[in-house]
Amino acid sequence: MNALRIGDPRRGAGIIVRLATETAFAHASGGYFSVRDARPLECPEAGRDPRVQKELWDETVALLAARTAG
Repeated sequence: MNALRIGDPRRGAGIIVRLATETAFAHASGGYFSVRDARPLECPEAGRDPRVQKELWDETVALLAARTAG
């Protein structure tokens, strides 16, 4: 996990549970939030590029299709 710099999955799961269950986030849809205090974060610049978004989408579709085909 350290090689990917993704941190402790239990900590990451905690923010997901908060976002899914607390009424303060009832109208939030998508976005980036701080694991530490749930404050909204700005999407990194590369993630705002429509070409990058399409490439990610296309790769995800291809991976899912390959997984469900086998």
